[in-house]
Amino acid sequence: MKRRFLLLLPLLLTAVVAASQSYQIYAFAEGEEPVMDGKTDDWQQVPEDYVLTETALREDEGKHPRPAPATLQVRVKVGWSAATQRLYFLYEATDNYWRFSANSLNTDIFEVVVDGDCSGGPFIDRFHPTAPKDVWQAWFNFHGCHAQNYHIFTPPHGKDWCMLWGPQVWLKQPPYADYAYDYHFQEGEGGTLVLEFYITPFDHAAADGPEYSRPTLLEAGKRIGLSWAVIDWDASPTEKDGFWNLSDEHTMYGNASYLRKFKLMPISKTD
Repeated sequence: MKRRFLLLLPLLLTAVVAASQSYQIYAFAEGEEPVMDGKTDDWQQVPEDYVLTETALREDEGKHPRPAPATLQVRVKVGWSAATQRLYFLYEATDNYWRFSANSLNTDIFEVVVDGDCSGGPFIDRFHPTAPKDVWQAWFNFHGCHAQNYHIFTPPHGKDWCMLWGPQVWLKQPPYADYAYDYHFQEGEGGTLVLEFYITPFDHAAADGPEYSRPTLLEAGKRIGLSWAVIDWDASPTEKDGFWNLSDEHTMYGNASYLRKFKLMPISKTD
């Protein structure tokens, strides 16, 4: 019995560490929300302990055993505002090779998935329990409804900043989303990209439009489901260099049960 316990101890410790991980979302006071201009000045108020870097990510396709700062470094800050009911993101990435010219998903992408009410479960058409029978019903009445997936191009494809994975294309447009970039590199070069954007989570997002939808109520102390993946492409147009995932499960992109839990923090008290 003692030997069996010793063998199981590492697994138990891993489970305890995973369960104790705490992710927080910074609260912006009304009127202090970031302006979408690609500058980082209005993010300086967010403490460093809110930052998640590449060290929090796992390359889950087996290409890299551990974070590889020589090929990719990232910093992510997340905030929220009770006044605007939006989630704000600052994404800073330094890559040794930026791939973005092709009008396809085989380019560098910051993939963000949010489940505003932590309802969990599958939310894309291929995971629908009767998808082979109800293809269009799964797409229009299920895909992206209770959780949303944003494939954000880094940098953008022409004038298109992201692929909202689902029929609710209105979600990636103002007033529900907005964005700004700052970068100074060409295709195939290395360099640093700054991306800031906001999105609006919905407990139910309807293909027919916002008037048929139910936005998430964001309030201090609430937990939401949230994860992201950095999809890194280099010179090869057919094989990515890495899929760096905040979640332990690759299919978090279509199953909200695998998202991390993030707490909406209250506004910090200052003297």
